Amino acid sequence: MRTFLITMIIITLPLFANAQNFNPPAGQFRQGSPFSSTNEKPPQLVQLPTMKPISQNRIQNAQSKLVLKEQKLIKLARKTWEKELDIKAKQEELRNLENGTENSDNPNHQKSIEKYKKQIAKSQDELNKAKIELEAETKKVEAFEKSIEEAKLRRSDDY
Repeated sequence: MRTFLITMIIITLPLFANAQNFNPPAGQFRQGSPFSSTNEKPPQLVQLPTMKPISQNRIQNAQSKLVLKEQKLIKLARKTWEKELDIKAKQEELRNLENGTENSDNPNHQKSIEKYKKQIAKSQDELNKAKIELEAETKKVEAFEKSIEEAKLRRSDDY
């Protein structure tokens, strides 16, 4: 009985597999009614132009770009704030070194003071560059915001 069941499954399995992948030959079946001529084509539907709010999409794209620019601006601001805090900490350490009288005779003490002064000057230059970059990015963001507002107004005037 088992062997009969297994052989029946093996014999019928290819039939079911072919039924799932059924692809009739092109000339075997006709589309439409059997009384229609083969030269007729189905009627073509008229393609209506679709109206897309192009400027609205542009506005949305510009707003998403504005969000990215604002995030970059926030990162730059954080960078400048961190540099300012770093400079303040270094200046405080320099004051502590200068006010410390116990090591004033030590030659390494004077070298460390000079070292801190150089580090502060370098950090100040980096801070100035970061502030310039921050100001430039701020101007870009403001100009971008104005252009978005103008695009919104232009779009609302078109209706």
